[in-house]
Amino acid sequence: MISTGEKMDIGVGSTNPVKIEATLEGFELVGVEPDITEIAVNSGVSEQPTSDREAITGARTRAERVKDTDNFDFSIGIEGSVSDTEFGMFLTGWAYLIDKAGEEYIGGGGRLELPKSVAGRIRTGEELGPIMDDITDREEVKKGPGAIGIFTDCIITRKGAYRDALIFALAKFLNPEFYN
Repeated sequence: MISTGEKMDIGVGSTNPVKIEATLEGFELVGVEPDITEIAVNSGVSEQPTSDREAITGARTRAERVKDTDNFDFSIGIEGSVSDTEFGMFLTGWAYLIDKAGEEYIGGGGRLELPKSVAGRIRTGEELGPIMDDITDREEVKKGPGAIGIFTDCIITRKGAYRDALIFALAKFLNPEFYN
């Protein structure tokens, strides 16, 4: 159980400000005062994961690589992805956490259907980030509201989606009696 205001050392396998802010906000919402260390690690998967399996693998790899660097209370990997289905292409994200004892936690975000024009470009090998920069005439959309923010008029942002995935992953930590 978490005591309100408990301090924890958190390692995040990214230097992307959206992923860092999502982690900070997620831990604060569950009552933790996080001391976050950003660590640039490679996910080991493609720049544009195109399946849940690939994205979860990437998030797990990030968390494992962070865990190898120090003895954090939690090592975090966050990975966005798309998933092509018979109903359309959907955008989502995954959070993978590993605690000091090696216990693993996983949570996924919501799913947003991408416009057909965006999905078509991804199917030809383009990455979502540059596509979003192109269609919005902005730079680094992925370090701001993300595609989720653009398509939901910032009602839900990339940071919010990753924060929620992280909190979903923490459910097992917050309520272990239901998971053991």
